Formats: sequence, C-alpha cells, structure tokens
Amino acid sequence: MTLAGEACYPMGRQLPIAMKGRQRMNNNVKEMRNKRCMSQTALAEAIGTTKRTIYAIETENQDIHISLAHKLASCLGCGIDDLFVFDNTPTATDKALWFTNVVRYTSEEIDKPIDETAKLLERSGLAQRIISGYPIWHTQGYEYMAEVLADELTKAGA
Repeated sequence: MTLAGEACYPMGRQLPIAMKGRQRMNNNVKEMRNKRCMSQTALAEAIGTTKRTIYAIETENQDIHISLAHKLASCLGCGIDDLFVFDNTPTATDKALWFTNVVRYTSEEIDKPIDETAKLLERSGLAQRIISGYPIWHTQGYEYMAEVLADELTKAGA
C-alpha cells in the first residue's frame, strides 16, 4: 500500500483503495477451542481439515470459507458470529493515510504547498482535531474536510 501514492490516489477525488470498505475480521477460534479443551489436531480431525489450517485461522493468516466457519461453529458449540467478529476500528495507517490526503486537498484549497499546509494545521491545533475526529469526519470526504479546514485556517489568520 502506498501512502497517498499516485497508484491508489490519482487526484481524481476518489477514496484511496486502502480505505474502500475494508473490514478486518477478528476471531475467537482459539479461545473457543481452549474452552472445549481441544487441541488444534483434535479440532482439525473433527471438522476434516489440517492442524496447519486451524493454526492459520487462529492467527488470522487465512481467509475462511463459510462452510468451514460453519463446521468450526458446530464443532465448538457456538454460532459463527461468536467465532468471527468484524472490526471497523481504524488503524494508525488508516488515520495517517486519511490525514495525508486531507492535507493534500487542503493545500489545494488554500493554494499553499503541502508541507506548509501540514505545518499550519499542526500549529493551529487542527491536525489533532482531524485525527481524533477521524471516525466521524472520514465519512464526509476529502473535499468537504478541505473546505472546513480552509475556513478554520482563514479564521485563525493563517
């Protein structure tokens, strides 16, 4: 993944690929297996797969087919939604990518170089507000955020 690179952000006012509908999935397979006092080998044999597959699932290094998820849930005596949980919490990389692109748009809006815009946002305290407000603001889009920030910077006399 490139951070605001031209490959994923061709200045066409698009959301970067890294942020389009990406969801992370956490799983509780190991915890549920341990509650049942089962080894990886025993679980693998019970559902007709390999210990290696169970290990890969538990360490979240393998996507899982719905049929295998169903077998796991049945064998462990729980529902699929007890085993697998989607996590939409933004990572530090998500926030950094978003911040970089907001700065880029804002620099266009106020007609200043990107590095100067970043410094203005830092000095004015807006940079921290941008990052802390990420969960709400990222749904508004870069252009909207750039307009809001340009107004804020103008009010602050930057």
